[in-house]
Amino acid sequence: MKILLTLLIVVANFVYASEKSMFFFDAVCFKSSKSDTLSRIDIYVIVPYSLITFIRNSNNNYLAEYNLTITIRDSLKQIVLDKTFSKKIVEKEQIETLGYSAKFQSFYFPFEIKEGKFSVEVKVYDKNSGMEYAKSRTTNTLNYSLFDFAMSGLMYLSDIEVYEGKYKITPYLSDNIGDFEKIFLFFEVYQKKQVYENVDFLIIILTEKGKEIYRTKRETRQISDANQIYLSFTKPPNLNEGRYFVRVLALKPSAQKDSLFKTEEILSVAERSFEITPTLLSKVLANLDKSIRQLKYVAYQSDINYIAEATNNDEKYSRFIKFWKNLDPTPSTEYNEAFEEYYQRIYYATESFRSYIEGWMTDRGMVYVVLGQPSSIQTRNDTYSNRTYEIWNYVNRTFIFVDYSGFGDFRLYSPPTFSEKYTYKN
Repeated sequence: MKILLTLLIVVANFVYASEKSMFFFDAVCFKSSKSDTLSRIDIYVIVPYSLITFIRNSNNNYLAEYNLTITIRDSLKQIVLDKTFSKKIVEKEQIETLGYSAKFQSFYFPFEIKEGKFSVEVKVYDKNSGMEYAKSRTTNTLNYSLFDFAMSGLMYLSDIEVYEGKYKITPYLSDNIGDFEKIFLFFEVYQKKQVYENVDFLIIILTEKGKEIYRTKRETRQISDANQIYLSFTKPPNLNEGRYFVRVLALKPSAQKDSLFKTEEILSVAERSFEITPTLLSKVLANLDKSIRQLKYVAYQSDINYIAEATNNDEKYSRFIKFWKNLDPTPSTEYNEAFEEYYQRIYYATESFRSYIEGWMTDRGMVYVVLGQPSSIQTRNDTYSNRTYEIWNYVNRTFIFVDYSGFGDFRLYSPPTFSEKYTYKN
């Protein structure tokens, strides 16, 4: 089967809507198709709309322009590549530019390079705001002609599908896999001669200090002409926050499928780091009872009661996760866009609309969680009544809130009631 690489790339998670999210990128080493002595560094970049600034132009469109610069340095810090790409985004509707729909622009750039250790730095310069963002990572490249059997670098995936006889993969551009139970890996293997038709693979998890904490059993894979391998493993339970390494060993085939091997069986080894860091899901689960109450804008009271009245915490967690699985617009992937968007709105409302009660419980919080960011907000002061009005404009509808007390306690004035539920819209 041939690989069909889709740049509809899923990232770990976007930060709350009140914050500027960083961009995401990965750099993975493969063998060059041009020469066995060269490697190819595949560079993938995601730039969320929420990172960059849009300005309305004379055509009433919203325009964002930014430079994307890729710099590769060798182990002596000497520059071997310094290339800048000018990028432009045009949107007709302002609501699409605000980052709340999780839109992004993707970019792929391959670069042929000799053997060595290199650092890859990616910079995004927002022309409208003058802000610059940078990320870097290191990668080792090989002279593949020196090895009878070798492996490429490891790429994390969020999803693997078979489409019209081809693999369709979705790269996962983050080292943070804290929210994933199953992790997918993609890599390639290369042989000078077709010595092995089958190879065993085994995965080991190590701490940052190199202590082994987990390993899988051997798993046999047929080595086809394409030499493309897909593996998955279940994340070890109870991993603490921190940095770890995943190591994949290619082993000579054996009839025994246990987790043991001898040094002389090793054909090749590939390794990369991963992180366990707090994410939106971990924040939600840290106070599950409260997160269940916050379902009021997406669930009916009977649904909330069913989850909350579970006989134990494990069952409560299971019902909560199942509820969101049923609302997942992309159930074949680990990333649940509806869940992410909903709780991003909950936390933004909590911070932005505080009153005598938590912000997500206020009238403004209610409308924001259900409908998202308005296309425009107007504030008016009535000097006669000494009241402040906020007017939220959406497409074909308007909401008016009034602060009766003068202490920021805005109540819904028009329409007088609002009972809609949140629905994810792609």
